[in-house]
Amino acid sequence: MKSSKLIQSIVASAIIGFSSSSVMAGDYPVYEGFNKQAMAGEAFSGLPGKGKTLAFANIVNGSPFCDLVEESVIRQAIAAGFSQNDIIILNNQYDAVIGLKNADIILAQQPDVFIEFQFDERANNVISRKFAKAGIPIIAIDVPVPGSPFMGADNFGAAWLGGEVMAQKITSKFGGIDGVDKIALLQFPTGGSATMMRSEGFIPPLEEAFGVDAVAAKLIKTDGGTGGTENAKLVMDDLLAANPDAKTWAATAINHESIAGIIAAFEAAGRWNPDDVVLVGMGAGPLGQSQLRDGQIDGSVAFYPEKYGQWAVAAAVARMLGAPVPPYMYPDHVTITMDNIDQYYPQ
Repeated sequence: MKSSKLIQSIVASAIIGFSSSSVMAGDYPVYEGFNKQAMAGEAFSGLPGKGKTLAFANIVNGSPFCDLVEESVIRQAIAAGFSQNDIIILNNQYDAVIGLKNADIILAQQPDVFIEFQFDERANNVISRKFAKAGIPIIAIDVPVPGSPFMGADNFGAAWLGGEVMAQKITSKFGGIDGVDKIALLQFPTGGSATMMRSEGFIPPLEEAFGVDAVAAKLIKTDGGTGGTENAKLVMDDLLAANPDAKTWAATAINHESIAGIIAAFEAAGRWNPDDVVLVGMGAGPLGQSQLRDGQIDGSVAFYPEKYGQWAVAAAVARMLGAPVPPYMYPDHVTITMDNIDQYYPQ
């Protein structure tokens, strides 16, 4: 297991482009001080946001996960001293074209710092160049923006945890790899290599549990869309149609909205039975918690969207002040199952 954790660390660091040794306590005192205050629910020392403008573009409104991210960003921005009128909020609507337009709208207003939550890697390259030319720092959330610090999921590390849960549930539900007909990874290539790791990271723990050849014989990797329920349903519709004799499945996807699409596809095909499907989600936001408590899924990996602002705003303010921040900032991921959900998310 130690060698597996080493591989995980190396690959995760390579995806972001920095060595793990570059992020050490004490290396970023301004950021660390604000982050500590944010985690404690305190106002930022000196209210550095007073008289300044912060912009935030959300990946989509109406998603419970993304709504929690936005609420957290606003809450921490106010704690940093930004007035409500000086916090610009736009909705990227899961649309790269709209994301680019929103970035131009924000650029025209010349904020002091920009927190970008936008799914398309190519669009983020364009946005990066425009804001760098204007001298406006960016903090990227969940999908990298070239040249900017990254705050969000440790995609490979989180997927590794998810893969461990999937392996355990395949064993407990089906008696092992021979009992599952297909393993489906609904992937997210539009977000680039970093978001691809949110599914690719499932594979090593499965291979550790069952062997490389056994997993390869069952594995299906496919583009699962950009995180919407309907796209994921259409993809899973096709997988079910192409595999009519496959009764038992294990699957994951980029988020719980996509998991909902997988379930909808099984239901539409008349093939939904939780006893025949292992589903492991990513994020463990409100939708994922409901899916778990309703017996629809077997586990998830917590990303804590309700806390994203503790890292993102602390980093944004530090960059606004010209202080260095870590190249990447991850929440402490944990697996969530029915055995521990009330410990982390009591009702």
